[in-house]
Amino acid sequence: MVKDKFSFGVTPRMREVPPGQCAELKFSGKMDTVETDWGEKYSFEITLLSHPSYESLPKEGIQTTWESKSQCAAQLLHAVTEYGNAKGGDNDLDKALKEVWKLSRTEEGTYFLDQK
Repeated sequence: MVKDKFSFGVTPRMREVPPGQCAELKFSGKMDTVETDWGEKYSFEITLLSHPSYESLPKEGIQTTWESKSQCAAQLLHAVTEYGNAKGGDNDLDKALKEVWKLSRTEEGTYFLDQK
């Protein structure tokens, strides 16, 4: 009889936010760069709380990964890396990343990330 249980698969990727709309999320884990079929992207493990391309999400959200080439994703990863290295793990940015964030996309397609 086998005691261990196995599970295989990948974390789902968040759908693109449509132009002129926004999503709400919380950062929940690893932040890094990844190589994809479309080149290098910034990757963030998140809890997705609301998104216009999902009909319904549970109140507690869903675990997913946000991958993006956007400037706001690049700036976030740079800030996390630089601020974390300078200040250590217990700093204002780390604390803020535990809060809810709003990911907005302009009609032109530019992303903005704001602490809610």
